[in-house]
Amino acid sequence: MNIHTRGALRASLKQEDVALDRRLPEVAAKQAPTRPGTEARALPAKPGKAKPEKRRRESFSLTASDLNRLDALRAAMKAAGRPARKSELVRAGLAALAALGHADAIALLDALPPLKRAGGKKKSSQRKATARKR
Repeated sequence: MNIHTRGALRASLKQEDVALDRRLPEVAAKQAPTRPGTEARALPAKPGKAKPEKRRRESFSLTASDLNRLDALRAAMKAAGRPARKSELVRAGLAALAALGHADAIALLDALPPLKRAGGKKKSSQRKATARKR
């Protein structure tokens, strides 16, 4: 679409908006004016229809025994007729922890063996800077 066509289209749309405002003044008073380039506000969600929560990827470290426990839980769930993914088991564990009192949750956390924090991978720019210093 060339510049002249786009300008003519905008002008005709503005004329149409003005004509509608004259014919329907009560609707025009309720609506806030919008400018090109601005986004409209989201409408509130309908009651009864829950919008699924957005998912995010996250990575974390587990010991081999914790991974074995997860696999054993998955096998037990499958044998019970309800196959479960690892992420579902982690989410269920979070829900169970949230249902506990603070003292019980703290006791469970204190009973866990500590994990040694691994240093993250260096970004390529950090590696290059380190190589230049040598």
